[in-house]
Amino acid sequence: MLEIVTARDKDIPVIEDILADAARWLDSIGKPLWREEEVKWERLSRSFVPSDFLIALIDGQPAACMALVDHDPVLWPDVEKGQSLFIHKLAVKRSAAGKGLSDALISYAKKTCAERGIPVLRLDCHSLMPKLRAVYERSGFVCVAEKVLFDKYHTAFYECEIHDTAHLYHYYELSLPPLRSITSLPFDEAAAVLRAYQAQDPHLTHPNIEWFLKRRYEMEKIVRDKFIAVGGKPINAAPVYLTLGANEGMKTWFTGAAWLRIPVSEFDLDTVSFTYGDMFPVFNPALNTGEEWWEQVYNYDGIMKMIDRHGWPEDPVYNSRKGIFPADKPINHHLKYIEAHVWNDEVLDRYRRGEVE
Repeated sequence: MLEIVTARDKDIPVIEDILADAARWLDSIGKPLWREEEVKWERLSRSFVPSDFLIALIDGQPAACMALVDHDPVLWPDVEKGQSLFIHKLAVKRSAAGKGLSDALISYAKKTCAERGIPVLRLDCHSLMPKLRAVYERSGFVCVAEKVLFDKYHTAFYECEIHDTAHLYHYYELSLPPLRSITSLPFDEAAAVLRAYQAQDPHLTHPNIEWFLKRRYEMEKIVRDKFIAVGGKPINAAPVYLTLGANEGMKTWFTGAAWLRIPVSEFDLDTVSFTYGDMFPVFNPALNTGEEWWEQVYNYDGIMKMIDRHGWPEDPVYNSRKGIFPADKPINHHLKYIEAHVWNDEVLDRYRRGEVE
């Protein structure tokens, strides 16, 4: 039986043994990776604590390990803490080779990313070891760079996007209540609310409030009608906005970003519509380049088929708070995420009341 557990202080010798066993075998086949002192805890403790490590057990016996951390300022200095998880020191004892333990540990790391709402899993490895690289590439990792570090370490840098199709995410300003719909108010009341937010923090709303609201009301009417046309049964006149899966860029919209993660299974999906991208670009005819997602609205099954056909929408790296945006076109012209529109308060009210953590 396979079990993956978080290491504790008492497991330090186990971690050392697994890493040393892997290092010895690689030495024996002429492909050295780690020197003996590099897998001693005295050295490892400079970068890790025991609980950073996960140990794979087969029938209760330690067989493989890896470190999984949320910050790597040395090798990934441009990635802020919490924006990614990083795999390090993945190793399998020779006696357990061929039992799928590397894949199991990688799958565990992906699952952890999804549970934490982290959209990217990263790692680095020796770039001159094709079999090692193949392990990661078959698990969905894409090489984004190759470098020679310190004039001697040939290193490949890999990323794997993590998409959680089992949860809807709602991002909001921590100082304000979540799951609100500004367009559920009459135009003048909605405009007054947004002007108050704008006075508090210009980042909290669009600079042209009247234009934004007029366009939002218009698009929501179109989306609601199109949703009904594909069998949807919206209850409310205005939706609450979420995303399918996590989205790192949305966290930068707020001074104090907070988010809710709600299982898709909790919703009556007849009352949840989706667009393949932010509604504003999707319904902007000037941006339409002919693909099937433009000006379209989907139910859950429909959006899953879109993902199967096209993958996920292009989502550039940006940071609204820091004014960092892609150079190719305005950020509001990028699709960025799969947008979900919830037209029913039944599930949302439980989260608004704090009945669900």
